[in-house]
Amino acid sequence: MASSLASQLFRMRNVDRVISTERAQRVRASFLFEGRQAADIDSQTIFDIGSDGLKELRQIDRRFDVFAATLFSPAVKDLDRVLQTREENARLDESIRTFLFLMAPYFLTKPAGKALEWLIRRFRIQEFNAQDVLAAILPYHETKAFLTMLTIITFDAKDLGMFGFLVTQRKARRLLDRGTLMAQCQRDRELMGFVCTSVFAACKQKLDYPGLHSFYAMIFSQYIGGLASVDDQDLQFVLPYVLDGLGLDGDAQIAAYMVLGTLATRVALTADALEKTLCAVAQHPTDVRAMTMCVVQLVQTQESAVVGRLSLRFVQQLHAHAAFPRVLCELAGEYDVTLFMAPLLTSLAHHALGDAEAVQLLSALVPLLPAKYAGVLCEQLVREYVARGDSDNLNAVLELLQLRYGQQLEDAISACAEGADESVHRLLYQLKMRGSQAGASRVLPLQETATTLYLSISHVDPGMRLVAASALRDIVSGKNREFSLTTEDAGDLLLSRLEHEDDQRVMEIILELPLADYLPAAKLVPALVSLIDRGRLPIEPLSDAIVARLLEADASTDELQAQIVEAAFPFVLQFAGTQAVTRALAGRVKKGGKGAAGWLAGIGKCAGAASEPSKYNKRAVAALGAGLVKQWVQLADAQSGIWTAQLRRAGSLAARTAAIAVGVQAVAQLAASKDASRAVAAASAVLAAALGVLSASSGDGLAAVTEAVASTTADGAQWEQLLGALSSGSADAACAAVAAGSVAAVLNTLATAVELQPNQWFAAAPATLGDAEQAYRALLRTTFASIVARAGAQTGADGVLAGQLLRRCVGGDWAQFLASVWLSDAAAAGVRARALLAFRALASAQASATADYQTVLPAIVAVLGDSDAQVRAAGAACVKQLKQTYPHAPAKNAEQDIYLYDAFYGATSDRLQYLPLAVVVRLVAQLAAHADSMAADAGTLAVELGSILSRGAGSQSAGGKHSRLNGQARASAVTFMVSHVAAADGVVPQLQTRLLEALGAVGAEEMQAQLLPLLVAHVERLKARAAPQAGSAEDRLVRAQFGACYSASSAGRVERAPEAWATFLEYAAGAAAAADAWGAAEEAQAYVQQLAFERLASGFGDALGPAALAQVTESLIDVAMRGNAYARAGGVGLRDVFARVRLDAAAAADQISAIAGRLAAGGERRRKRARAAGGGDEVAEVATLLECVQGAEMGRSPALVPALAALLAALVGDAAQSGAQAYVLQLVLAMLTRVFDAANAAGVAVAESVVRVDTVVQALRTSASPQTHNQALLLLAAVAAQQPDAVLHHVMAVFTFMGANVLRQDDEYSVHVIQQTLQRVLPALVRRGAAAQAAPVLRVFVDTLTHIPRHRRMALFTTLVRTLGADTHAAPVAALLLEKNAAQRLRGARGADDVLAFALSLTHELTGAQQLACVAQLLRAVAALPAEPPQAEPAEGEPLPLGLDVARMGAKQLRAFRLVALDYAHQLLTSRQFTAKLAAADAALADAAQTLLLLIGRLAAQHAELAARGRLETDVAARAWTQAVQLAYAVLDDVNALMQPAQFAATVARLLGHGDAKVRRKALALATARLGAFDARAGDDAALDAVLALLPPVAAAANAPDGADDARDARACRQAALLCVATAARRFAGLRPAPFVDAAAAVAGAHSLGAAHPAVAAAALVALAVLCDQLGPRLIPALPAYLPGVLKHLRTATAALPEPMAADDLALLIGALSALQAIVANMGAFLAPSLPALLAGVLSPALRAPPPDNAELRAEALAKADAVLAAAATSVPARQLLPALFAFYQRADAAATAVLTVEFAGRAAAALPRNHLTQFHKPLFKFLLGALDVARNPRVPAAAADALEQAALGALQRVVVKLSDALFAPLFRSLVEWATAAAPPPPPAVA
Repeated sequence: MASSLASQLFRMRNVDRVISTERAQRVRASFLFEGRQAADIDSQTIFDIGSDGLKELRQIDRRFDVFAATLFSPAVKDLDRVLQTREENARLDESIRTFLFLMAPYFLTKPAGKALEWLIRRFRIQEFNAQDVLAAILPYHETKAFLTMLTIITFDAKDLGMFGFLVTQRKARRLLDRGTLMAQCQRDRELMGFVCTSVFAACKQKLDYPGLHSFYAMIFSQYIGGLASVDDQDLQFVLPYVLDGLGLDGDAQIAAYMVLGTLATRVALTADALEKTLCAVAQHPTDVRAMTMCVVQLVQTQESAVVGRLSLRFVQQLHAHAAFPRVLCELAGEYDVTLFMAPLLTSLAHHALGDAEAVQLLSALVPLLPAKYAGVLCEQLVREYVARGDSDNLNAVLELLQLRYGQQLEDAISACAEGADESVHRLLYQLKMRGSQAGASRVLPLQETATTLYLSISHVDPGMRLVAASALRDIVSGKNREFSLTTEDAGDLLLSRLEHEDDQRVMEIILELPLADYLPAAKLVPALVSLIDRGRLPIEPLSDAIVARLLEADASTDELQAQIVEAAFPFVLQFAGTQAVTRALAGRVKKGGKGAAGWLAGIGKCAGAASEPSKYNKRAVAALGAGLVKQWVQLADAQSGIWTAQLRRAGSLAARTAAIAVGVQAVAQLAASKDASRAVAAASAVLAAALGVLSASSGDGLAAVTEAVASTTADGAQWEQLLGALSSGSADAACAAVAAGSVAAVLNTLATAVELQPNQWFAAAPATLGDAEQAYRALLRTTFASIVARAGAQTGADGVLAGQLLRRCVGGDWAQFLASVWLSDAAAAGVRARALLAFRALASAQASATADYQTVLPAIVAVLGDSDAQVRAAGAACVKQLKQTYPHAPAKNAEQDIYLYDAFYGATSDRLQYLPLAVVVRLVAQLAAHADSMAADAGTLAVELGSILSRGAGSQSAGGKHSRLNGQARASAVTFMVSHVAAADGVVPQLQTRLLEALGAVGAEEMQAQLLPLLVAHVERLKARAAPQAGSAEDRLVRAQFGACYSASSAGRVERAPEAWATFLEYAAGAAAAADAWGAAEEAQAYVQQLAFERLASGFGDALGPAALAQVTESLIDVAMRGNAYARAGGVGLRDVFARVRLDAAAAADQISAIAGRLAAGGERRRKRARAAGGGDEVAEVATLLECVQGAEMGRSPALVPALAALLAALVGDAAQSGAQAYVLQLVLAMLTRVFDAANAAGVAVAESVVRVDTVVQALRTSASPQTHNQALLLLAAVAAQQPDAVLHHVMAVFTFMGANVLRQDDEYSVHVIQQTLQRVLPALVRRGAAAQAAPVLRVFVDTLTHIPRHRRMALFTTLVRTLGADTHAAPVAALLLEKNAAQRLRGARGADDVLAFALSLTHELTGAQQLACVAQLLRAVAALPAEPPQAEPAEGEPLPLGLDVARMGAKQLRAFRLVALDYAHQLLTSRQFTAKLAAADAALADAAQTLLLLIGRLAAQHAELAARGRLETDVAARAWTQAVQLAYAVLDDVNALMQPAQFAATVARLLGHGDAKVRRKALALATARLGAFDARAGDDAALDAVLALLPPVAAAANAPDGADDARDARACRQAALLCVATAARRFAGLRPAPFVDAAAAVAGAHSLGAAHPAVAAAALVALAVLCDQLGPRLIPALPAYLPGVLKHLRTATAALPEPMAADDLALLIGALSALQAIVANMGAFLAPSLPALLAGVLSPALRAPPPDNAELRAEALAKADAVLAAAATSVPARQLLPALFAFYQRADAAATAVLTVEFAGRAAAALPRNHLTQFHKPLFKFLLGALDVARNPRVPAAAADALEQAALGALQRVVVKLSDALFAPLFRSLVEWATAAAPPPPPAVA
C-alpha cells in the first residue's frame, strides 16, 4: 500500500492534469449543477450556497455549528490544499471526514447538497477525499444522488483496483443496484473490508446513523450468505470485523449481532472461538434483548459437543446485565430455546457451587424460569453436588429451588439415588435435609396473599405490603408463634421497607417495631435520617415514632451520635412529645456526640418547658438562641456547627425551619447586646437561609403573617406572631411562614440596632461610614435584590417585605436607595426593573402638591436606554407616574419641594441646576409622550431626547400648547441635564455615562461649554494614574465625554472655539516622548489620542472645513513621521483615520517630495550622520507615512504621482540600498500602481512624462526582493494601459526577467502579478502591431516551464494564450512545448512525458474549433519541415514555422519533433475532452485530412530520398521515418473518425480528384473503412444518403484510365475503388439499390472488368459478384455488358491450366468463378445463350488436375467451380440446362470431360422436383443409357470406361430414386432389354 506521503505526491503530480481536464471541457465538478453551468458560477456564489446549506443543517443538528468556523469560514475561501503541509491536510481531512459522516443521514436533502457543493469547489473532496465521500454515501448507492456524486469522483490509481467497477457504472450512467455491489464484494474482499472499516470509524467518532448500520448489516449478511462455503480463510476475514462491531455501541452493535447470527448458520466454530465470541457479545451490550437473541442463536446453531459447558467468564458477564433473566424467559415463552437453556442451566449449576455471581444470576433466573426447564436444573444441581460435595453457596441455591421447584428437586434426588452406593446415598440424604431447612425464613406462606412473606412485603401493591407488614409485626412480637424469623432475615425485611417504602400505613407499622433489636445502628440511623430528609412521606404523623427509633439506636461512634443529634434536633422545637424528645436528646449531647458542643450544650435546660401539640417550644428557642450567640461570639463565625448543617438539609423542612427560628432569636439577642457587627453578620446568614426557603414557595398565603411580624416592634409580640404561624397548615406552609416572618423580624431588629447616616447611598467617600454600617447597607441591597427578584414580588409577602425594608430600614432616603439599585451595573435586570416599579409605587403613594422629583428624573431618563426591555418599560412607567404627580398647569411661582435638592449626589450636589416647576412639567410631559417608543427600542433614546431638547422640537399633543419647550426652556433643560452629569462626576459614573450617551444627539452649544472642562479635568486625572481598561466603566465614560464634546454635529462650533479646537489637536498629537520611555502620563496621552482618532473616524473629521482638515492632516502626518501613534487592540489607529477621513492629499505630496529631495541629495552616509546627531531616520519616517497614505482615499489621488515618482527615482538611484529602503520602494511601487489603476478605471489620463518606465524596469532588475518584483510588474501592467509605447521598448527585458525570477515563485500573489502583466502588456503588443515580438515572449515562458510550480503552470499558460489570442498563438505555444519535449527525450531527461501531457492539457483549455485549428497549423508546420537541417540561416523576413528555430535543429531533433508532434495530434484528436467540444460540422477537418495526406506523401518522399542518398545511416533513423508515417496514418484515421458522414463524403470526393495517386488511394482506403464501420441499423437516413453520395466518384475512380499516373499506382487506385464499391454494396445495396445499379456499369467498364491486368480484373469480378448477390434481377438488363467479360476471363484462366500460374491469374480465375456463381444463382433463367461457354469453363478437367503450385488457391478455385455447378443445377431451368448439357456431352473431346458431364447430369436430375422429373426422365434415361453404351465400347480404355460407367450408374440411381413405380416400371423393362440385348455397334472411341 502506498504511503500517505506517496498519495499526496501522486495527487500533486496529477493536479495539472485534473485541472486541465476540467477546464478543457469548460466544466467544473459539481453536485448541484451541470458541469458547464458550474464553470460559470464563481466561488463566492458557491460559498454563499454552501453557507446557506450549513445554516439549514445547523437548524436540524447543532453538531454542525463547529463547521461554521472551519470548513465554511470566510477565511478558507482562498485556501489551496496543494500548498498545505501534510499535517494541515491531515487535520483538514479529519474535519471533512467528520462533516461527511455527520451529513450522511441528510444526504438526500437540499441543505446537504448545498454544503457538499462548497466542499467540492473549495476542498475538491471528490479528488482528495474520495474514499471518505464513498464511505459516507455508499448506503445510498441505489439513488440518483449517489450516481451524481459518483460521476465527479476522481479515483487514485491505487484505488482503481477496489473501485474500478464504479467507473464502469458511471460510464454507463447506471444506478448501482444491490446485486452489482454484492457481486463486487464477493469478488473483492477489500471492498467488503472498506465498508466495515468505514462504519466502525464513524461509530467510534459518534458520527454513525441508523441507515449506516442497516446497510452494514444487510451487505455483510448477504456477503456471508453468498459464499458457496465458509472455509477457514473466509472465517479469518469475517470474524475480526464482526468482533470489532460487537465492541461498538447502539445500532452498530445490533447490526453486528445480525451479521454474527448469519455467520453462525454458515460455519461451525471451534470451542475456543465460540467461547471468545460469546464473551465478546455479552461484554457491554447496548440492548440486552438483542444480545440475548444473539447468544441464543449462536449457541443453538453450533454442535452440542462444541458448546459443552459455558465458561465462568461468560456467566459472570451475563450476571452483569440485570435484565438478562427477564429477557431470556420472555424469549423462552415466544421461541424454542431448549438448545440454549440446557447448556446454560448446566453451566449455572456447575458454577453456582463455587461462584457468588453465578448464584446471583441463578437467583434472578429461577423465579422466572418456565417449569419445563426446572427439572434440567435440579437434575444437574444434584449431580454437581454428588460430584463436588458441600459448598458455601449450596444453601442459597437450595432455597431458590425449594421455593419454586420443590417437587422437581425431590424427583432429581430420587433419580440420582437409584443404583447409587452408600456414600452417595449419605450425601443425598444430607442434601435433602438441607433443602427442607433452607429458605425457611423466606418461604413463610401468607394465606391472605397466596404467596410468601418475602414476595409479599416487596410487592408493588401497597395493600399486599400492608398485609405482609402486619404479618411481620405479629411474627416479631410473638403474636404469631407458628412461624419464626432469624434476626438477620427480619432485619433485612425491615431495612428494605425503611429505605423504599412510600406508603404511610406500612411505615407506621414498621416504626412501631423495636428496630434497634434487629438492625445495627450503622444501618438503622442512616435509614431513619434518609426517611426524614427525602420528604417522601409526611413527617408530622410519624415524628414521635421516628425520633423514638432514633434515640433507641445504640450509637457506638461519635459520627453516629452526631447524626442522631442532627436528625432529632428539629423535634425539640415542634410537634407533640417535645419534652421527652428534649430529655433524650440532652442525654445524647451529654454523651459527647460529635458536633454537639456549643449552642446545643444547654439543651437539657429546655426539658422542663411545656409544649402544646403543633406549637413551638418557646423556651427551647430562647435557650438555643442564647447558645448559638455564645458559639458565634467564641468562634467569630456566623456559619459554623450543626446550625449550618441544619440549614443545608434541603430535604428536611423541619430542620431548616428550626434552625431559622433559632437564628432569628440569636440575631435579636445580639442586637439587644449592642453588638452591631455580629448582629449584621448573623443576620446575613439567617436572611440568606430564610430567603432561600422563601424562594421555593409561592408566598401568596404568607402576606398576613409577614405583615403581622413587620408591623410589631416589641420582641415578645413579634415572636408570638412568628411562632404562631406554625399552627396553620402543613409543615411546608409552616416552614414558608417562618421564613417570611423571619425576614421581617430580622429587618425589624436591624432597623433599631444599626443607625444609618442620611443621604449616603450615593456617597462620594464611603470610607467615612463605619464597618457595621457599610455591612448593613450591603446587606440591605442584597436583601432587597433577593426579595424583589422573585416573580410577582410586588404582591403577597414579598411586597410586604420590600415595603418594610424601604420604610423601616431606609426611611426617607428611599428614592436615593432605589436609584442606586437601578443604576447599578451589578444588579440583575429584573432587580433594576423592580426598583423602578417600587419608586413608581412610593412616588404615587407619597404624592403631594409640592412634591418635586426632578433630582431623580435624570436617573430615570438614563435607564430608558438600557439594553433590557423590562428595565426600559419600568422606566417608562416611572416617567408616566411623574407626569401624574406634577400639576397640569402649575402657578407661575408655585412652591417646590425638591427631593434631596442639596444632598442627592452628596458633596457634589452643589453643581446641580434646578428647573422651574413649569419647565419640569413640560419636560416630563414630553418624556411621557415619547416613553413608549423609547421603551420599545433602546436605540431611540438619543433620538427622542434630541428631538425634545432641540430648538423648536417636541410633541404638541403631549400636554397642550404649553407642553412644548421654548428656546429658554430648552436651554434650561439641557443645562439641567448637563449639571447632573457634572454632579455625578466621581459619584455615579454609570449615570454620567448613560446621560452623556443619551444627550449625544442634542448638539446644543451649552453642552460643549459645560462638558469640555469635565473632559479636560478627567484627562488630567488620567495622567496621574494608568489609562482605564478597554470596556471598563471609566473607559465608557471617557468615550461618552469625547462623543459629547466632539461629535459630527458640533464640528463647526469646535472650529470656531479656539480652546476646544486646540485641545482636540493636542489630544490627537499624543505623547511627544518615545514609546519606550512612556510613563503614566504618556500612557494617558496615548489613550486619549486613540479616542481622538475614533472621533475623527466616526464623522467628526468629515464634518470639518478645509482649513481645519488641512491642520488635522498636518498633525496626523507629524504623528506618522514621529511614529508615536497608539492603537489599542480593537480600537481605531492612525491608519484607520487616514483610511476613513478625507484628508488633504496636497499636504502629503509636499511632505513626500521634500523627503525625496533629501534622499536624492544625501545618501546613506548623510543619513547615518543625521541619526548620530539625534535626528530622525527619513526612510523610516517616509515608510510610516506611506503606510498610512496607502490605505487612504488620498492614496488614489493623481496629485501624489509626481512626489512618488521623485521618491522612486531617489530610491532606485541609491546604489547602497538598505532593507528599509527596499520596503519603501515596494510601498512607492504599490501606491503608483493604485493611482494608475484608479485612473484607468475612471478614464483619467496621467501625464506620460511623470513616471519613467526605465526607472521601473531598473527597479525590477536591480532588486533581489520578490515583493519588489511583483509590485514593479503590476505597475508596468497598469502603466501599459495608458502608455503602451513606453512599455513596449522594454518588453523583452521585462519578460526575460520574469522568466528568470517571478515565474518560479510559488504563491498566489505572484501568479496574480504575472496574470495582470500578461493581460495588460501583451494586448498592447497586439494592438501596436508588434505581434512578432510575441514569439520570444512565448519562448521565455516555455523555457521556464520546468521551474514553474506544477499547480501554477496551467493558469499562467492559459492566460498567456488567451491574452495573445488562441486562434493565432495556441499552435506556436504547443509547437514550442513539443520542441522542448523532443529535446528532453533526446537527452533522456526525466519528466519528458510531463511536458507532452501539459501541452495536451493546455490545448484542452481551448474550444473545439481552436483545438482543431491548432492541430492543423501544427501539421502544416510539420509538413513544411525539411528532411534535413538547412545549410544556411533563413533569409531576412522569412517566417519560421510556428516560431521554431529550425536552423538550430539537428537531424535527430527534426525527427524527434515530427514524432512528438504527430503523437500529440493523435492523442489530442482521440481524447475525450476534444471530442466533447468538437462542433459537428467543423470544416477544418477536411483541411486537416488533406494536410495529413500531403504530409504522409511528403514523409514517404523524404524517406525515399534520404534512403537513396544513403543518409539513413542507422536503423534507428529508418525506424523513426517509418514510425512518423505510421503516426501520420494514425492521425488520419483519427480525423476520419471525427468527421460526420456528409462532411466525410465531401472530403473524400475532393481527395479523389487529387493529382497524387497515393492520396487518392489512401482516401479510398479511408472510405472503405468508414463504409465498413457504418451502422445502417441506426435509422439515420440522412447519414446513409450522405455516405452513398461517395458511390458515384468511387465508381468513376474504379473505371478511370491510367492518365499521367504511374501504371502501378493507377492499378492500385482502381483496385481500391473496386474494393470500396464491393464493401458498400455488401452493406447498403439491399437498402439503396439504385446507385449500385449505376455503379455496376462502371465495374463492367473497359478499365475495370475489361482491364488487361489480372489483379484489376479480379477486383472487378469480386465487386461484380457482390453486386449480383445484393441486386439480383436488377442487373439483368446489364447482363450482356458484363457476362461476356466474365466468361472471357474464365476461358482465359482455364486455358492456362494446368500449368503453373501466378497468384494474380489464380485470383482472376477465382474471381470469375465467384462472379459466375452469383450470376447463375440470381439470374439462372437468362443464361441460355451462354450455357455452352459456361459449361466448358466450369467442367474443364484442368480445374481438377493435381495442382503443380498454389494448392490452396487451386482448391479454392475448384470449390468455386463446384459451387457454380450446384447453383446451375438449382437455378437454371431444366428445359435450358439439359439440352445444353446433352449437346455439350456430344462435343466432349475427352473422357474426363464426359465423366464430369455425366456426373453433373446426375446432380441436375437430383435437383429437379419430382413433377419436373416426370417431364425429363425419358431423355435423361436415354442419355444415361447412351453413356453406358460408351462404357461398353471395347475401344474405350478400361479406366475411362469404368469412370464413365460409375458416373452413369450414379446418375441413374439419382434419377430412379425420385421416380414413382408407374414411371419406373417401363424404364426398368427398357433397362433389362438393354442389358440383355446385344451390344450395339461401338460408337467412336472417346479419346
